[in-house]
Amino acid sequence: MEFKIFGKYYPIDKSKIINAVADEDVHPEERDNRHIYYVEIDGKKYPIKQLLSLATGLRNGMFTAQYAERILAKLGFELKEFGAYPPRPQRLVREVFMAEKYDDSPKEQAVTKFAVSLERDEDGYVTASCPALAGCHSQGRNRSDAIKNIHEAIRGYIASMANHGEAIPDVDWEVVEVVA
Repeated sequence: MEFKIFGKYYPIDKSKIINAVADEDVHPEERDNRHIYYVEIDGKKYPIKQLLSLATGLRNGMFTAQYAERILAKLGFELKEFGAYPPRPQRLVREVFMAEKYDDSPKEQAVTKFAVSLERDEDGYVTASCPALAGCHSQGRNRSDAIKNIHEAIRGYIASMANHGEAIPDVDWEVVEVVA
């Protein structure tokens, strides 16, 4: 079968997915709070986006879980729910929230710089992407709106990473000029 993902067609069938995980080097991604559904293959629980990524070659951030859910269901896979994820200790989260919300004293904030690419799409909007944060995209009617919106998207992405106990990636970037 061919499935359309963001305007491009990908040939995917059940055997392609099963063969992709048959490789000894392919292991299920470690579960985190973002994983809700999985497909069990040979006794292993694979998050649904990982399976679609293996079948298409796309990074997980390049499509939504809804695409993976729809495609895997059409291929006849049984999607199962992971169930409740063990709650994180709330003490640390509460202290951070309280410090941000009620502490009016000036304090230094960590500043991290991220490279952002800007591109005008076919509808005239400016699309902004942050390559260091997979799946972190935004857009705006013009360049300034796109930059403002990607700034907020990056802040939200980093806040989500902090809530999940993930480290903010260490970014190192360079602008390279190439004469073609």
